[in-house]
Amino acid sequence: MRIFLVRHGETDHNKNRVIMGHLPTPLNETGKNQAKILADELKEKGIQIIFSSDLVRAAETAEIISSELNLPVTYTDQLREHTLGDLDGVGISELLDEMDSLKEFDDLMTKHNGEQTKDFMTRVWEEFRNIARENKEKDYVLIVTHGGCIRSIIARILDASEVIFDTIKQYNCCINIVDYTESEGKEMFSIDLVNDICHFTNK
Repeated sequence: MRIFLVRHGETDHNKNRVIMGHLPTPLNETGKNQAKILADELKEKGIQIIFSSDLVRAAETAEIISSELNLPVTYTDQLREHTLGDLDGVGISELLDEMDSLKEFDDLMTKHNGEQTKDFMTRVWEEFRNIARENKEKDYVLIVTHGGCIRSIIARILDASEVIFDTIKQYNCCINIVDYTESEGKEMFSIDLVNDICHFTNK
């Protein structure tokens, strides 16, 4: 099975470097156009089923793609972005750019009712893995989600450190590809493509 992992289109909060977390932030006009270009790129990929985070920015992206592919979307709250609790809506540069460690970040989450990093990564990985296992008879699956979710999936497959997680780029409406196979009851994930935005530069 080939799983296409895509990030949602641009929002005004993306543009202004504001933490969105679980906020119901819609796509801006640029984001809608990005989603249309992405939909056109995915049209000939043979996708058979679409899953999406239920947060507005991902759902709107998925809906634009689904109208082009003529496929329904299954929404899940397990593919939501990492929430920083009452810090959702705060400027990123004010907080995260100055952080030196995961412990410092998780201490901040405890203070502000946010989601612990381990809980977030486990939530996303288990949902991703469930989608793969439950749809293994399919050849091509699409998942529309968030930058942090995709980075956590890639980091888990690579068994990567915190440093690697922080350096994985995810642009709006980029394409990542993960291949999934099962052999003798063992699950195997391999990464074929990361953060591809050639569909924009080719236009």
